[in-house]
Amino acid sequence: MSQKGKPIDAPATEDPPYLQPGSIVEVNHEDNVCPRARYTAIIMERATSTNDKRYVVQFTNLYQDRNSGTKLSKEYNSVDICPLPPPQPPRKFKVGDIVEAYFDDGWYEGKIDQVLDDDRYIFRMSSMFLLFGVNQLRLHRTWLNGNWVPPLDESELAVEEEDSTEKMMESETDNAEASKAGTGNILEESDQKTKEKEEEFSEGAHVEVTNIDGDGSNQAWFAATIVKPVGNNRYLIRFETLRTEDDTGFLEKEMDSSHIRPPPPHIPVPDQFKMFDHVEVLYKGGWWKGVIAEVLPDDSKYLVFLANYDKLECKHSDLRPRQGSIDEN
Repeated sequence: MSQKGKPIDAPATEDPPYLQPGSIVEVNHEDNVCPRARYTAIIMERATSTNDKRYVVQFTNLYQDRNSGTKLSKEYNSVDICPLPPPQPPRKFKVGDIVEAYFDDGWYEGKIDQVLDDDRYIFRMSSMFLLFGVNQLRLHRTWLNGNWVPPLDESELAVEEEDSTEKMMESETDNAEASKAGTGNILEESDQKTKEKEEEFSEGAHVEVTNIDGDGSNQAWFAATIVKPVGNNRYLIRFETLRTEDDTGFLEKEMDSSHIRPPPPHIPVPDQFKMFDHVEVLYKGGWWKGVIAEVLPDDSKYLVFLANYDKLECKHSDLRPRQGSIDEN
């Protein structure tokens, strides 16, 4: 695993090795969903516009313009930049552990809310609850005065030492390959999970399926039953809440496995939601993504903005904390 991307024209500086032009790093980048997220980036050059230690970085998975493929470049202070941490072997987490989850191309800070079977965890990030496997999680660490806090344990130091040996033998890799560094093989594991889904959903299984609108985004999840697999990671499903136009039965549809998930585990609903909480709303037969815009005078009702830009007045009983999984778009 190389710490270099494509050769950078900027000259070397007196800065630490991980801040040299071409180094792969992680950057604390503010995000709409969570203010504590780290994304992989490449050091392009030391900024010349200020005397502070600021650097121009180019993100490997964030785009200024996705249509043209232009990746986002931005200036950051050195305190917002850390070396690429070594891959962490899977570990057992417990409720309350502060961890980071690989989600939407970045590492998001949160905590373990529930421990499930098969090395799966409910991860709480702000007011969102997400389901992750153990290989999508890592212990939260801070880069402080040139050291990781808490420090790396022996197994991680061994991985780091092996990684250093590989770096001496590897040739320069391109940025696309470099963007995978530090993910602990999460992207590869997610791909493997997608391949395994055909075996995961059996005939008669209760699932949730997403509606995919014109721009490819998923806005709601609907309860359904697997009628039968039809091959090629596709299934014939029968909705449990949506009926045919002539109302003769429940709607059936063929769907790709990437749009199907197991029913999410039960998560206790709080006594009251707050403004800006991320929720799911029972609406038109499905659970729609939304955000609490206003708590109405009657504490059991809320004004919610849905992902499709509708505004809806909801009862408390029609809401649940937003849930998701690593495979969700």
